[in-house]
Amino acid sequence: MQALSGGVQDQLAQLGRELAEIKLLLQQTATEAERHESRRKQAAERVAALERDPASAGPALPEARVQVVVLTRRTALMEGQLQVLEGKQRVLRRFHDFLTELLPRLPAEAAADEPVPDVPDSRSVLAAQESMRREIARQMHDGPAQSIANIALQAQIVQRLLQRRPEEAEAELGRLTEMVQHALDATKTFIFDVRPMVLDDLGLVATLRRATLEQARRSGVPIRFESVGADRRLSEDVETGLFRILQDAMHAFVATRPLQLVLRLDWTEEQLSGSLQSLTPYDEVQDAAGAASPDADRPPDLPPALANVMREKEEYEAARAAEKERASALPDAVWGDLKARADALGIKVVLAGTGRLLSMTFHEG
Repeated sequence: MQALSGGVQDQLAQLGRELAEIKLLLQQTATEAERHESRRKQAAERVAALERDPASAGPALPEARVQVVVLTRRTALMEGQLQVLEGKQRVLRRFHDFLTELLPRLPAEAAADEPVPDVPDSRSVLAAQESMRREIARQMHDGPAQSIANIALQAQIVQRLLQRRPEEAEAELGRLTEMVQHALDATKTFIFDVRPMVLDDLGLVATLRRATLEQARRSGVPIRFESVGADRRLSEDVETGLFRILQDAMHAFVATRPLQLVLRLDWTEEQLSGSLQSLTPYDEVQDAAGAASPDADRPPDLPPALANVMREKEEYEAARAAEKERASALPDAVWGDLKARADALGIKVVLAGTGRLLSMTFHEG
């Protein structure tokens, strides 16, 4: 246990140093971004002034346009780097706060000389930290970093066109603007996935409303969100836990390509109840099958051979529907992870509806 406490203290010290470095980088990057943006605005104003009288501007106008493109590229790079650093800072700060809350409990549990349930050892803490950083690095490489690299390449193309064929540069400049906006949107999405700031500012309902809209936009699967009753702020760990549970469940259900997802929250004075249901084409088939009895509709004088063929076909179709229904259920691995997290927060979760209805209840106090 002493080794665990020492490992946590070492991690806290390392996280403190990394947060201090990120803070310094944020200050430097923000200053550079402001400086480039100020210079870009001045260059844009100069271009506008020269364009009012292009005949007398001479070669100064193409040079001014090139300068605007270069400064736009530098400003976009600085702003992208700033948002990436802010996202990393929030992740590391959250991990730092978790270890800070964990550390005071360790000595008392060690003195009792009893096994500590559900407390990770130092190796697990290191593994979790490295896994988090690896995932952030992968998403950064595949998302914002790739977009920024494409922006830099497109800016070079625009720069060359302004020097050689200014008449073609306008269309490429429009594409550059679209790429910058796309990179900005991708960076905001990445930061939202890492830690949505709206969760801290506005709470669970506003965050889930935005998350469902974003998930529906990305996947093409309609997601209906309803919140009934007067919502209120919950403790930070419960709000975060509920959001992550529902977010991961939505990801898993969307992967099965359902017809629609329905997310509902019901607020009362004592508790919060929620449900996430995946609706598939097989629901309607099952309802129709349940309402009708194949044996009852089959003529009594049907030849036995033909009756057996019809029965085998019905059994085959029923088995196939059941197999597709199982494929649309929440995977066992995802369900096990969600239940473990919910149990740790005191949230009761139930998986029903052949694995396509996730219900949860949280009692306050």
